[in-house]
Amino acid sequence: MVHDRLAVGMRRRATAEDVVNRLGARHGSDSTRGRLRRPPAVDIHPPPAIASRAPDRGGGEAQAAPADVSRRRRAQPQPNLTEMGMSLLAKFVTASLALSFILASAPARAADPREVTDDRLLKADTDGANWLMYNRTYSGWRFSPLEQINTSNVKKLVPKWIFAGGTLGDQQTTPIVNDGVMFTTSTSLTLNRVQAVDAVTGALLWKHDRKIPDDVGALVRVIPHNRGVALHKNRVIFGTLDAHLVALDAKTGKQAWETKIADYSDGYFMSAAPLVAKGKIVIGIAGPGEMGPRGFIEAFDAETGKSQWRWYSIPAAGEPGSETWSADTWKIGGGAVWHAGTYDPATNLLYYGTGNPAPWIADMRKGDNLYTMSAVALDLDSGKLKWHFQYLPNDAWDYDTMAEHHVIDVVRNGQTHKAVVQANKLGFVYTLDRLTGKFLSAVPFVKSINWGGPDPTTGKATENPGRRPTMGGPPVEVCPSLLGGTGWQPKVFNPKTGYMYIPANEFCMRYAYVADLTYKRGQLFTGVTTEHFSRSEQAGVLRAFDVNQNKVVWEWSNRTPLISHTLSTAGNLVFQGTAEGKVVAVDAKDGKELWSFNLGTPQSGGIISYAVDGKQYVAVAAGGTLRSQVWFGKEPKWAEAARVNYGDIIVVFGLAD
Repeated sequence: MVHDRLAVGMRRRATAEDVVNRLGARHGSDSTRGRLRRPPAVDIHPPPAIASRAPDRGGGEAQAAPADVSRRRRAQPQPNLTEMGMSLLAKFVTASLALSFILASAPARAADPREVTDDRLLKADTDGANWLMYNRTYSGWRFSPLEQINTSNVKKLVPKWIFAGGTLGDQQTTPIVNDGVMFTTSTSLTLNRVQAVDAVTGALLWKHDRKIPDDVGALVRVIPHNRGVALHKNRVIFGTLDAHLVALDAKTGKQAWETKIADYSDGYFMSAAPLVAKGKIVIGIAGPGEMGPRGFIEAFDAETGKSQWRWYSIPAAGEPGSETWSADTWKIGGGAVWHAGTYDPATNLLYYGTGNPAPWIADMRKGDNLYTMSAVALDLDSGKLKWHFQYLPNDAWDYDTMAEHHVIDVVRNGQTHKAVVQANKLGFVYTLDRLTGKFLSAVPFVKSINWGGPDPTTGKATENPGRRPTMGGPPVEVCPSLLGGTGWQPKVFNPKTGYMYIPANEFCMRYAYVADLTYKRGQLFTGVTTEHFSRSEQAGVLRAFDVNQNKVVWEWSNRTPLISHTLSTAGNLVFQGTAEGKVVAVDAKDGKELWSFNLGTPQSGGIISYAVDGKQYVAVAAGGTLRSQVWFGKEPKWAEAARVNYGDIIVVFGLAD
């Protein structure tokens, strides 16, 4: 448990210069004791040839920060805050600052961050100062044990620094922090970018750019995005838009190795953050649900990048489950696994959610379509399927169930169950036995549901009549929309309250199938038209779900949908982003709003918390995308989300000094 101790200091009023200095990341010189040492200059040359690398593709360039970066602060542009942000900031500037609190257990910044060993990853739940993997821990909770920032002082949060990633892709990264160094990703139509920055000042330490081929698949051209990196020893590992896995030196950004995973010409790409456990890198593939090829999960040796095993989400002819596909439809059946998984070291099982089948027109692929739309448990060592549970056979609405499965021990009627819990697009919170996959319960967490629902005893989906479109027929109104009761944006679990916090959506869609569709390699293979609409004035609702009582206990509402991230902390706080560009903090016990800030761009990436030199920070990745205009542009209630500017920024908050 992390405890606070009171540091007695002088109370004073912040001046405008103080705030500008903090925003500009002015925190002492390079000679300051405990300051991060910058990596040496890096030669900007293509990396050496490696096995499995495409001969004419890839290659990255690592660029170190200028040698005199700390002495050239005035040359760095200051962040351009929105009018609302400036108004809030002015209030902070004129207010008296409270006494500061210091985290007794938080380490000072190391000159050289420690290697991220398998043991450190295994014990990540006890390392509150760092955020070492996508979900912080293998359990998927996204819960920070830090409590310096809490319900009594969260109103004193101010921006400490802002970092511009420099791209205009869909910013979905979750920043990763190790001993005062933050690693973040950005994307565009032309590159994958990984950057290391000082987690206290926001100063760039190095940047690695990887050029993306001009002929990547159609889906990448619509929504280029990446959700972050994984760390292992002294390596930074990420997937690319042209379906490669790349490892960089954590100190310099220079490429260490690269492995081609799939042919991007088939529509494959990598968007998920990898998961590292027991010396293996595990990652699923993106693209199949919209482009057609079979989805899969693959494990690689973390030292070499060599493949260890691959599990396909769609069985080939003659394999168990192949009988659930008609004719040869399995060959182009989709089933992407495009989100990070979770892991239970006690069982050595990986838990993943699989995506929708392709095409989206259910009539073109008769049968249950295993193992799409499922929870699957795989043995980490072998990749063998241990169990599966299919949430929705023969999906007709792009309700892919790829979201994370929280590893939680739930108590029902006095009995403890080792479970995995998923809130998904279907609008229900499902609880499964994590040892066997046995269905335990399913409870709705949204009100806008008309497609049907799971049988309360077996969990098998039962559909309402008239909700499936027909090829060439009129649009059908279906709830939730294909963005789901909740989508890929992570849900979080707080073990102190026993609540799962779900960024939920109360809106529907008009959904139609085209009259004819033919598969073409590398082209979109969906076959639908869709339009989102809402009958509610509050389309976005953050809901607290008690996993033991199996019910919603409170909610916080927002006018626009919550296609954004969530964080829970031991300070009894829940942070939530919004599509119109806000980040808010609410009380974890009752949902009362305590603080908000206008980021000026849609909040679409991860929200994390970490500590350096005894101070807790909250980092928010934001930027959004033009697809907000596509999704929300026809619904007048969501106009503010459709017209907000998009970008690529990390905003880090801390308590006013």
